[in-house]
Amino acid sequence: MHKSNDQNDLESYMSKLNQIDLNLLVSLQALLRTRSVTKAAIQLEITQSAMSRTLQRLRQQFGDPLFVRSKGGLLPTERAQALAPSLDCLLQDAESLLTPAEFEPSQSTTKFTLMITDFFAQVFMPSVYEVLFQQAPKMTIQCLNNQTNLMEMLALGETDLGFSNLSDPVSSDIYAQKLGEDHLVTLMRKNHPLAGSPLTLESYCQASHALITMGGDHLGTIDLALAKRGYKRHVALRMPHFTAAPYAIAQTDLLLTLPGCLARDMAEHLGLIMVAPPIEMEPFHYYMTWHARQHNNIAHRWVRQQIQEVIKSNMLLRQP
Repeated sequence: MHKSNDQNDLESYMSKLNQIDLNLLVSLQALLRTRSVTKAAIQLEITQSAMSRTLQRLRQQFGDPLFVRSKGGLLPTERAQALAPSLDCLLQDAESLLTPAEFEPSQSTTKFTLMITDFFAQVFMPSVYEVLFQQAPKMTIQCLNNQTNLMEMLALGETDLGFSNLSDPVSSDIYAQKLGEDHLVTLMRKNHPLAGSPLTLESYCQASHALITMGGDHLGTIDLALAKRGYKRHVALRMPHFTAAPYAIAQTDLLLTLPGCLARDMAEHLGLIMVAPPIEMEPFHYYMTWHARQHNNIAHRWVRQQIQEVIKSNMLLRQP
């Protein structure tokens, strides 16, 4: 009895499928993203020697070295680079296939890692935690300080969600969802020499300022706006913490220009005066970002939805 072409194709397909170890493909993805046996092992929670053995198996499976060592880490071969796009799609589809069709928040033990600034953590996240833990009490949340390499952290799977104003373009494998709009405002103490009179561009530039800078930048957004008009201000104090800076303003004659959502809270708490900067500034937006491989994850999608709803509602309440 002769087999049909369809039967032969199916047997050939099943034979190839039986040769595939999904764990090997997950390891290959980790190696492609980290370019390091050590980092990939940490990400997958296995030993470095186990990851080295896995790399050997991958080389045998694909008949290619896949990676060559260099001073900067592992460099993928052309074969490995060609595999990367299809590999991401395959594993994302596999994750979607294996994810339960229904998600029950009250029973979820999922762990989420969020990368946020101290500002975002103070202003928006308490309400988010309230909603998440009310509906998903078994869920675990880990918060990391916001870093300049947020997009890399998302790609490596070292954080699930990031929050920023997206000053730079994002790559095609990153999703970004707008959460709300904000404006810069200026804070000063009640007895500041400039309090009680209109804040002019000249008096603003003649005053001393504090600047919140996360990555060691010497210029803020408003400095760039001033420079376009031929002005420059004196920054006497640079700090990496949004929530600590207003305390310094309360004790000095420094001015502080920062996002309005945080400024309103701190002005009320510390008895500070809040005024508009004497230069027109475009509003900026807050975004929630995540990697494409998490886009269809049902638990991830549920968390994103809760965060979006809470923060958008929170921002509407904080509008002047």
